[in-house]
Amino acid sequence: DVLNGEPGKVAAATPDAPEVAAADGEQPPGAPDPRRLTAARARLLWAGALVAAAVALFWCYLLQSRTAAVNSDAAGMVLQGWDMMHGNVLLHGWFVADVSFSTFEIPIDGLVAVVHGLGPDVAHITAAIVYTLLVLSAALLARGTARGAEGIVRAVLAGGILVAPGYIPGTHVLLLAPDHTGIGVPILLTLLFIDRARERWWAVAGTVLLLVWAQVDDPLATYAAAVPIALVCLVRAALPLVRRRRPGWYDAGLAAAAVVSVGLTRLAVHGISAAGGYQMHALKVRQSIPVSLWGQQVKLAVQNVLILFGADFWEQPTAIRTAIAVLHLAGFLLALAGLLAGIACLFRSADRITQVLTVGTLVVLVAATFATHMVLLQGAHDIAVVLPFCAVLAGRTVGSWLARRRLQRLALTPVLTAVLAGYLAALGWAAAQPKRQAETQQLADWLVAHHLTDGLAKYWAASSTTLSSGGQVLVVPTADLGKQPYTWVAKGSWYDPAASRATFVVAVPGPGNAYAFPEAGVRQTFGKPAREYRVGQYVIMVWDKNLLLQVSKPGRA
Repeated sequence: DVLNGEPGKVAAATPDAPEVAAADGEQPPGAPDPRRLTAARARLLWAGALVAAAVALFWCYLLQSRTAAVNSDAAGMVLQGWDMMHGNVLLHGWFVADVSFSTFEIPIDGLVAVVHGLGPDVAHITAAIVYTLLVLSAALLARGTARGAEGIVRAVLAGGILVAPGYIPGTHVLLLAPDHTGIGVPILLTLLFIDRARERWWAVAGTVLLLVWAQVDDPLATYAAAVPIALVCLVRAALPLVRRRRPGWYDAGLAAAAVVSVGLTRLAVHGISAAGGYQMHALKVRQSIPVSLWGQQVKLAVQNVLILFGADFWEQPTAIRTAIAVLHLAGFLLALAGLLAGIACLFRSADRITQVLTVGTLVVLVAATFATHMVLLQGAHDIAVVLPFCAVLAGRTVGSWLARRRLQRLALTPVLTAVLAGYLAALGWAAAQPKRQAETQQLADWLVAHHLTDGLAKYWAASSTTLSSGGQVLVVPTADLGKQPYTWVAKGSWYDPAASRATFVVAVPGPGNAYAFPEAGVRQTFGKPAREYRVGQYVIMVWDKNLLLQVSKPGRA
């Protein structure tokens, strides 16, 4: 009881006084906890910063992507996405490449096309969305469970390495068609889920689903994600047995999840085909590389890695592009330091995610270097996941090292800040470069204006023209002077004379090129045309008959 100066008398309650007084330093009952409010504000600020960064980065990446011309690879995937959003979810009748991109990039293409309208800019918007997601997911994975200054340093370091893609050929490799860059997002999100989820059975089940999602999209995920997770987690589960301790069931479960996901992916792809979905070209059989070529293979692998990091400083045409490439060597060296640190602590103090990323990077690099014929630039596409993997490794290793060592942090922070400022300036410079039209935009505009709606061409002038026309013209990819279907990212119904009436062929004078057949050869195949038109470098040869009646029917991929 609260006494009012006299024994046995209780003080009268007043409207202005609380019924129960709080002790000094304590909150009244029912009052909000200031610590929770502070944490909520921090989370809100973090989320707001991520949204603001995402919007700014997306816009810059969109502008930079527009400096590269959309080609038939990118165009074909947009057309697949458009078809998917119009009810053909399994892409019935489509012949896809040896990678489907059907569970991530192509659905984004389709959604963008529905909102924006069918056209070349869809490919640029999708590329900007995907790369923005790649940068943000890498930053979040690098941050991991670290909080405060360490979490910020780790996230900024990883995101900073990725923030400014190289201009040429970096724009084409990272900011145009998916071509193995986009698969980094599903893989990083899978690892982020493993890193943040509690060690429960549902986390193991979720890992299976995420890995199947990634592998159906791109088989590279098998080697870059499923295999490393299986190897790392199997070793982590077995080590306690060697030390006569109880094995970790969670790591064993993750290893099993990775193995099961590979089998389920094969069943899923077979099921899609059996249900009448897309037909995927078989992956090329890999041959062992002779030891005598290993030196050349390693050299090309290093050059392709430098292309990924924007550090391809050789043979740049201008001083500013050379300076930007040299600046990007800083990101490459940080990423290399992260990979080496991951290797050094692989069997000692590394956490699960660092181990998986380290093994995944090594598997991809070794397989690309010694099990495939490495080609300059094209090889950069094949190993694109190395870029985000090593950026995250730099954040989780070098970033932690910097955050925990005050002297080194004080010494290196000005240098890294200057490098980041240079990266952002390079991104702004690349985004400010002139926009380029799609490769066959002029041809598409002419065909639309002259009401020529169906025709034949070589692959590189086919789907790019179809997309550039907004779908008003269908140019079917063919080979062998137009006599054979070219079923690479193409739809079988395009070759059906009952569904389409192809009346023109895209040709060029002389011997022909990658975009068009030789004019003389087309005459030998289809006879004398009724009309001919000159459009830039092209000769448009028009007949008063359906040319598809003379084109072979497509077989299986």
